[in-house]
Amino acid sequence: MPKPLLIEIGCEEIPARVVGPLARQFAENLNRHLKSAGLAEQDGVAQWTPRRLIYLNDEVAEWQPEREEEILGPPKKVAVAADGSFTPQAVGFAARNGLPVSALYWQTTPKGDYVAAKRKTGGGAAPDLLGALIPQALLEIQLPRAMRWDDSGVRFIRPIRWLLACLDDQLVPFQIGKLKSCMESRGHRSLGAARFPVSRCTNYPHRWQDNGVIPDPAQRRAQIEQKAELVRRDEDLLDTLVNLTEYPDTITGEFDAAYLGSLPQDVLVTVMRDHQKYFAVNDDSGNLAARFVAVINQKGDPRGLIRHGNERVLKARFSDAQFFWEQDRKMGLGERLALLEQVTFQVKLGSYRQKSLRMRALAEWLAKQWQGQGCDAGVAVIAAELAKCDLTTEMVKEFTELQGIMGGHYARAEGQPEAIAMAIADQYAWDAPPRTLEGAAVSLADKFDTIAGMFAIGEIPSGSADPFGLRRQANGIVRTLIEKALPLSLSQTCYRALAGYALQADSAALANFFRERLFFYLSENGRWSRPLVAAVLAAGADNPLDAAARCRAVASAPEAAAVAAVVKRARNIVRKENWTGTAVDPSRLTASAEEALYAAVKGLDRADSDYAAELAAIGGLAAPLEQFFAEVRVNDENPAVRANRLALLAWTVERLTRIADFSEFAAG
Repeated sequence: MPKPLLIEIGCEEIPARVVGPLARQFAENLNRHLKSAGLAEQDGVAQWTPRRLIYLNDEVAEWQPEREEEILGPPKKVAVAADGSFTPQAVGFAARNGLPVSALYWQTTPKGDYVAAKRKTGGGAAPDLLGALIPQALLEIQLPRAMRWDDSGVRFIRPIRWLLACLDDQLVPFQIGKLKSCMESRGHRSLGAARFPVSRCTNYPHRWQDNGVIPDPAQRRAQIEQKAELVRRDEDLLDTLVNLTEYPDTITGEFDAAYLGSLPQDVLVTVMRDHQKYFAVNDDSGNLAARFVAVINQKGDPRGLIRHGNERVLKARFSDAQFFWEQDRKMGLGERLALLEQVTFQVKLGSYRQKSLRMRALAEWLAKQWQGQGCDAGVAVIAAELAKCDLTTEMVKEFTELQGIMGGHYARAEGQPEAIAMAIADQYAWDAPPRTLEGAAVSLADKFDTIAGMFAIGEIPSGSADPFGLRRQANGIVRTLIEKALPLSLSQTCYRALAGYALQADSAALANFFRERLFFYLSENGRWSRPLVAAVLAAGADNPLDAAARCRAVASAPEAAAVAAVVKRARNIVRKENWTGTAVDPSRLTASAEEALYAAVKGLDRADSDYAAELAAIGGLAAPLEQFFAEVRVNDENPAVRANRLALLAWTVERLTRIADFSEFAAG
């Protein structure tokens, strides 16, 4: 009868950003091993706190199922001696499998007769098997970094301090390094017992909660959300706080309301969020209030000591920010351009002053591409040149999260037009595209400049390694172009960006890099199927906006399946003949079916990008193509006629794959 299994790996505090992924990896590894061993059919679940990785499975078998399998030994000619007795090879085969020689028999196979035996496997007790599986599952976890804390040789993200594993009410003995499992856990550092006994799985989670630990992260999240009212919603901060606490509670503090008028709101929120891990709070009207909510790993703050300490720390932070704000404004952004000469962008690529000049030229070129959509090249030029000046300010040196954002505030404070301030502020634009076209020109100029320069010096992302965040920057380029409806040639822009360095880069590697990022965006979250996106990008991936339009058209076109079938047939003929000949000659078309096909394909010529209409027209080519295949002999005896018919098919395939390579779509 299945029984519940509980495993807890107790550690020193694991960093908030990795504890959840590590717990899930541990559970995935265990699920795989338990199923492989025949001990479980359903997956167990992961829970965690900063000090523990927990695995729960309600149905684990007490015994591994027994299986009988046939095993083959040496061939008969090797297994039998001249006198008919078994040879040492056959005797050794039996001994290795724990069987008497009398258990051997002959098995006929397509390759001849072999000595064989039946061997029973499985049947082991679950605790014995788990004793090997649990350490294996834990040590298989992919760690961002690992450490040793004793001479056992075991490495993990943080020192392991206790091990708990029980199958219902039975201890599962296992060992990691010098540490052995036992039937006890540990409570919250200040709210629970240093150690408490666990008699069976059903003690969970009540015994933990009695000792100040809420092991389920979903329950901790709900507890924070219930107590933190009117806070500005911040999922990333909430995740962090869930993973930093074992028993979360909240306190509400206040700060001097004068800061609301003397410092930009972005500064106040960033100091609270990124430096203190406080939630900013809105008032009843939805405006930022002079309050904050802090999450503590305690049950309340009855004497207000924690609240008072947090208020004091925040006041000091705001006071520093106020000083930086006032000092930084004594020098205009334009005056800071010379200071950028002393700030290194990349040791092989020069200073940020050099980067700002390249950005200025590239932003101007980009803005001119979109002038018809209302992009002001003059605004983009000024914003691009001033964009990096806030790197020299004391505010950004202290609060690096505010780079770009502070440049916008300083530009606004010194009287620059709002369009310039917004373009500077939006230059990084990770979570959403820039708000304006000028901001898009500045943001893309920055990203293209970085990507092109890094590729030119060989700093190309490989595997999971991407130290300069080039994939993220390329993702931002693709998202901005598509969501802001901006047409642009990626290859042409990369060429322009490289010209600013007077360097060369592998154009094929750059094209492939952007193709991967475009594929990721178009197929992300099931936006479009991967085979569809692959087919569309096979027909062209240089213009992200155009690629998205083609995906949209193909996804909604009922003609796609019919088009895929006829294109695949035509392409197969062209490939089989290895055709690389000249253009079709209309004067050499002799059969009515080939004339009809030529006329139908020629009728597709259009300069616009009405892909839906074009797909509808392409769908109509199924009939003339079928007629062509039925009535026309491509491999005509006359070489000139044969060549012209192959040219007609090649031209047809080329014309039909302007939107997507439908033959690839059919294959997918």
